Amino acid sequence: MHPLSRLIGAADVPRLARPSYVAEMRHMSLWGMFASLVDGSFSSIIVAKTFGAPELVPVVWATPMLAHLLSFLWSAVIRGRPRIRTFLLLACGAILASGSIALTPSDAGLLGGLLFTLQIGVARIFLSGLVNLRTSIWKANYPHSHRARIASRIQALNALLMLAVGALASTIFDRHAEYYQVVYPTLAALGLLALLPLRQLRIRGEQAELRSYRRSVTAVGGWRQLARNFSDAVRIMRTDRDFSRYCGAQYLLGSSNFMVDPVLSLFLTQTLQLRYFGSYLILEQIPTIVALVTMPLWARYFDRVGVLRFRVVNTAFWLVAITLAAAALGLHSLAIPSATPLAVGLLVAARLVNGIGRGGGAIGWNLGHLHFAGRHDADLYMGIHVALTGLRGIIMPFVGTFVYGLVGPPAMLLSIALCIAAWLAFRRLAGEEAR
Repeated sequence: MHPLSRLIGAADVPRLARPSYVAEMRHMSLWGMFASLVDGSFSSIIVAKTFGAPELVPVVWATPMLAHLLSFLWSAVIRGRPRIRTFLLLACGAILASGSIALTPSDAGLLGGLLFTLQIGVARIFLSGLVNLRTSIWKANYPHSHRARIASRIQALNALLMLAVGALASTIFDRHAEYYQVVYPTLAALGLLALLPLRQLRIRGEQAELRSYRRSVTAVGGWRQLARNFSDAVRIMRTDRDFSRYCGAQYLLGSSNFMVDPVLSLFLTQTLQLRYFGSYLILEQIPTIVALVTMPLWARYFDRVGVLRFRVVNTAFWLVAITLAAAALGLHSLAIPSATPLAVGLLVAARLVNGIGRGGGAIGWNLGHLHFAGRHDADLYMGIHVALTGLRGIIMPFVGTFVYGLVGPPAMLLSIALCIAAWLAFRRLAGEEAR
């Protein structure tokens, strides 16, 4: 076996799926570096500290989520088109948007922050299309019995690279905040190199699927196809009651988390006045490390019990994490000695548990909808799932920061209530499936 195959754990991957797996891991070895600084957590730190615009923190968290609302548009673009060619085009769009951050002035204050937020948002719009494509590639190329394990390894490599690059970049920005004008275009260049291993990737059964699709669908314009996709999505949500209820539970869980993240960004950068590295350490590095350790365990559990029982247990960890974070903010607000170090300790514990939840969440978010989808409509099911993610992602950061601004730490009680409701909904679904 090739040394690379042994290094990335390809020995237990089915032989027919192995070339695809190796190509994806080679791609992710550079793509994870590129994607590291486009996520909401790191971007929120930059907009608050580099541009001095904390009021844009919920915007930074919400703007990329607008991209998810466009998932139906991506579904219209993707359906009936070669997946790899479409993947490369969308990836190039994200790379160009991210590289353009080199032109954003560091001394423009709020205007620079707005421009930075727009560039991050455009990059995320293109990246949201890749989410649809990537999961449909996994469904075609990897058998159900190994899919979660393969996806967890790809996600783990991505998370590890994001962690390393984020730590390096935050250390650089602590010394020279304006160096973002060099870091972002450098990572964009790595993103271009990451696309090379995908050029020869083949999708199993794609040619037959494309021929079947072209025979069954008359040639229509983009807007008519988009309307058709929307109609199909409405039909799915009406007829597939289990999927509809699953999406509802997902919506509650995601809303809870989207409320918490921007509040923690403001708490770390404005209330505690932590620097880049300290803020990123608590907000992203700690949970990412824990997610990397726990992801293989979650993957085996997912393959064994299925998505619904998986989600019950996974949501319980999210609930504990949010409760600990709420306790940390509440403790810090009390005028007692040593409140700050105790609050930081609680917050670190919260992020540790958050990492456990995140390790499973990465698998459940990418693969959960496949439990309900058929082979030929996986893109559409993912489109519905991603669009609902975008809807809650646009609304809840503003709700969280608004309520936090009004009442302070008690705002976290709303997030706890939403998470409890999600856990109960998943538990009900899992119980019905078991019966």
